[in-house]
Amino acid sequence: MLNKSLDLLQLFGKDSGRLVAKRYQLVSQIGKGAMGQVYKAIDKQAGDAVVAIKFLSQALLDEKMIARFQTEAKISALLGEQSKHIVRVKDYGIAENNLPFYVMEYLEGENLDRLLKRKALSLRQFLFLTRQICLGLQCAHNGILVNGELATIIHRDIKPNNIFLAKGADGSVTVKILDFGIAQIRDPQQGETQQRFMGTPEYCSPEQMAEAELQPTSDIYSLGVLMYEMLTQETPIQAEGKGFQAWYKAHHEFPPKPLPSYLSLPSELKDIIMRCLEKSPEKRPQSVSEILKVINTVERQYFKTNKDKTTGGDSACKTTGGGRNLPLQTIYAQTGWPADKPQKKIVFPCLNEAQEGTFTSLWTMLEKEEVEAFIPQKTFCFSHFLFQLKPHPMILWVNLLYRRDYEPKWLPCYVDLETEIGFQIVNNLISKKIYYILLFELGKPDKYRQLFTVKIGEDKVKKLMAFLDQVYALPSVSGQPHLSKIALKKQFESVKSTIIAALTKTSGSK
Repeated sequence: MLNKSLDLLQLFGKDSGRLVAKRYQLVSQIGKGAMGQVYKAIDKQAGDAVVAIKFLSQALLDEKMIARFQTEAKISALLGEQSKHIVRVKDYGIAENNLPFYVMEYLEGENLDRLLKRKALSLRQFLFLTRQICLGLQCAHNGILVNGELATIIHRDIKPNNIFLAKGADGSVTVKILDFGIAQIRDPQQGETQQRFMGTPEYCSPEQMAEAELQPTSDIYSLGVLMYEMLTQETPIQAEGKGFQAWYKAHHEFPPKPLPSYLSLPSELKDIIMRCLEKSPEKRPQSVSEILKVINTVERQYFKTNKDKTTGGDSACKTTGGGRNLPLQTIYAQTGWPADKPQKKIVFPCLNEAQEGTFTSLWTMLEKEEVEAFIPQKTFCFSHFLFQLKPHPMILWVNLLYRRDYEPKWLPCYVDLETEIGFQIVNNLISKKIYYILLFELGKPDKYRQLFTVKIGEDKVKKLMAFLDQVYALPSVSGQPHLSKIALKKQFESVKSTIIAALTKTSGSK
């Protein structure tokens, strides 16, 4: 029999003149697993968009495996719509040779297994990737609708090969969970018990090895093995042989190795990883949200303890205390220019806690004539973000006050992503999608004169999120923020005229 890969490329490749489902032209094989092969392909009905197609192996063409393959496609399609951390399935069909297939988004990058073969991860990289894995797994455990009710999805094969690190055109990395081929759907009406063992023994929970009914805690055990390996390049439990019985004994009887002390991990992170590896499901974290809570806490602490001490220039502030019990507008009305800020023409961001929550604001002092000219009723406020990842992660946050009959006023400020306050400000802008600008008059610090409410468009929110993901992925930083500021200032000067030209066209009569 001819090689299956060669057969399919001959049938539906560029030289064959035929397309899969009269739509997809195969380019090359990019993957192969127990259930089938994956090909890079061109979607001729979508402007030659690049996609990936998975075919069920010809050796598995029976009703049971076809049904499982359809279930895999359905699960991935539904979950991929809910989370960007699960590979998206776009189409399902039967090829001319009666071979089932489904079409996925095409991903550039590599799987986690290849990365771990090169190196263990830094704490920063570990937190960045684990957070995304948890978000995808949490989505699966939250479930899909079956007969009008939510049914939990248990992946059953969480391992480095099924974690893909997709690289975007902007250099950002997004984690994608792959291969729901052996996933279990727990019907809320009747549940489901494993018919036979399926999975990768090195990563399977004791109850999965025993072919018992599974809960999300089974995936959490596999996640614990994965997290241990991400930090050490080895699994926490080793079997005495390679067969099923050897791994059955290992997962049921052998305690996991402790995490090496040289890693100097925060105690709460070590504890949650080792709890995931408990033999008893009841002793593990009962949901992925418990793990996410620890990851988020450690991330915040990481930024706090590693924040840059010599940023210089503009800085941020945070107001807390009794004001959090007052409405935001009252806080602004009662709060004067901070005593630790010089009374001159500077711009700085601030976090303000109020009854409604925490909000970001930009504070600046201007000449009296400028304050009187730029009133909200007559002024366009345009916001723009410029990004610099290396040598130091930094954002230049530009605001422009514009009216046709007055000289434009630029309000630029730097946000350092290696400081805790900078990190919090960016997250707040992403979550709230709104901020405020307070104009103070020089020489009159007691109360602001003008207040602008600015909404952030979805496109800018996505750019902020993408940049934050890149920052998380950095293995280390240089501690040279001044170099990033110089690069950002050059970017700023190059886009000024473009911004003004765009505003001139859209500003109307203001």
